[in-house]
Amino acid sequence: MTDSPARRVSGKLALFIVLIAGALIALFPFYWMIVTSLKTSLEVYRYPPTWLPNPIAWSNYPDAFAKVNGRVFFNSAFFAITIVVLQGLVTTMGGFAFARINFPYRNFFFILYLSTLMIPPQVTLIPTFLVVVRLGWIDSYQGLIVPILAQGAFGTFLFRQFFLRLPNEMYEAARLDGANYWQQFWKFTLPLSRPVITAYAIITFLTAWKMYLWPVIVVRSDDLKVLPMVIAELSANTSQDRGVMMAAVGLSVLPILILYLVAQRWFIEGIAMTGQKG
Repeated sequence: MTDSPARRVSGKLALFIVLIAGALIALFPFYWMIVTSLKTSLEVYRYPPTWLPNPIAWSNYPDAFAKVNGRVFFNSAFFAITIVVLQGLVTTMGGFAFARINFPYRNFFFILYLSTLMIPPQVTLIPTFLVVVRLGWIDSYQGLIVPILAQGAFGTFLFRQFFLRLPNEMYEAARLDGANYWQQFWKFTLPLSRPVITAYAIITFLTAWKMYLWPVIVVRSDDLKVLPMVIAELSANTSQDRGVMMAAVGLSVLPILILYLVAQRWFIEGIAMTGQKG
């Protein structure tokens, strides 16, 4: 028995309403962030709260940028981009090795490596910190970045799943032409993996951009502070104008929003392709 046209239309309408409601709930924090960032210090604390700023305090954004200065943005960008590049290199090579290189106990080592995802990061925090202290890397870029590079189990899994989808005939032809594993990896595996690389780069950049716990443990000087640290300091300051603080949050969100809008097509395509079977 087929559904009537009226039932199909009502079902689609109900689904549409649910999706719109979910989108509004998801977007409301961003709306409130923008509205609050344009309020004066008195209006922020007004009760009942106002849904639109009156008057609009445009000066909050220059004031926020004065506190979250260019050096902080550079540190966050350098931190995030370096992790994307270096961790991307480590995870793509690891994924290629587990997918395309036959070595003893390959599946066992892959499962063992993947099991590190189940270890809470708080468990390894103190041992990692002691290693960084022993190496003399406290309050340095290498202490901030290098320990994060080992946290690539998810990326290795993601790339392995994608590399397994690539045709075996392509690799057999490459081996017959004398291509070694390194040439197979650089010449056609990576060029064919642009969608999944883009997806992983966005996820990794977002994770590094908002990372707070590890930087606050390692960084001591103002010259190495990243955005989450500065925003946390603004939030903890009870005398701080909350409109300026929310403007700083808006500035920190802007690069992520631009990155996603520019690369959303490749991001969605990359995530979809890793879940398909070859």
